Amino acid sequence: MNIIGLDIGGTKITGAVYDGKKAVEELTIVTPKNLFEFERNIIKLVDFLSAKQKIAGVGIGMAGLVDSKSGIVRHSPNIKYIKDFNLVNLFKLNGVKKIKIDNDASCFARAELLTGQGRGSQNFLAITLGTGIGGGIVIARKLYRGSDNFGGELGHAIVGDGFFEENFKKFRDKRDFKSAGVLIGKACASFVNIFSPEAIIIGGGFGHNESKKYLPYAKREIKKYLFNEKSQVKILITQLKNPGALGAALMYH
Repeated sequence: MNIIGLDIGGTKITGAVYDGKKAVEELTIVTPKNLFEFERNIIKLVDFLSAKQKIAGVGIGMAGLVDSKSGIVRHSPNIKYIKDFNLVNLFKLNGVKKIKIDNDASCFARAELLTGQGRGSQNFLAITLGTGIGGGIVIARKLYRGSDNFGGELGHAIVGDGFFEENFKKFRDKRDFKSAGVLIGKACASFVNIFSPEAIIIGGGFGHNESKKYLPYAKREIKKYLFNEKSQVKILITQLKNPGALGAALMYH
């Protein structure tokens, strides 16, 4: 059964076709700057990916507040033109019959849970560091959703003088890896003190690609603020390729 997984972020959109074992087709495009181009290009992306094989469904991971039941993206902080937008209807109007949608970081967490470094864990956190910061919380091997289905927004924790995500962006843009690492460490220490996870798994473009530059500072900072000094929490970097798209496809698992 071939499934298309889409990972829609503020900078890029990655699409991949999964045959149940691996990706058999992949394509990444730049996230468009307006809604018209977004609608047109995302449909063209799915058309391209489905041209060579029969597709059983499309899974979509989208940055922001995503109502997975209605298919509506309420708000996407790093794609400003997306507001109360019904992404599922867009695909249905263009002939795609089976569509599932979720927050992109929840998709990342799902990929790690089912196929990645979260396979052996009961409880872990997944954090994406990229254009923004996304989060997924796994408790007893299930994604925690919260009362309104919008739970897990770790990037909107208050760290220092503002949101974790907003402060992270400042350091990322300045290429200040030490300050970014200190900030990430403080945030992760708070998350460990609250959730006591077995691991925190980090992904996203910055999270993966720049890990050698910020991670030593982050690990040092975490140790300073852990309430349980004997905590054995592991800080891991994703080893999956395109985990957001994979996690979107795994909604059909």
